[in-house]
Amino acid sequence: MMWLNTTKKGKEMRDEMLDHSAEVYVGLKDKIMASDKYQKMTKHEYVKMVQELVNKYAIDNGLAENVKKMVEKLVIAQWNHLKSELKK
Repeated sequence: MMWLNTTKKGKEMRDEMLDHSAEVYVGLKDKIMASDKYQKMTKHEYVKMVQELVNKYAIDNGLAENVKKMVEKLVIAQWNHLKSELKK
């Protein structure tokens, strides 16, 4: 993890993962908002949806397995943020 913050290549990789995570999150949010179930969504359902979308995104964008896992973790960590956005 320190490598992602201290080296030029690591910083580029970190920024790339954050960009991928943001793309997945926006797509996920749109998909959830289009559903009539978004107000009753549980974290478990959210995690399953994230895993499915990240797997598809990783294939479509040729992400390495370790990058895919980091993107998945970053998007899953946005559960509370998404809940607060959906309440608005």
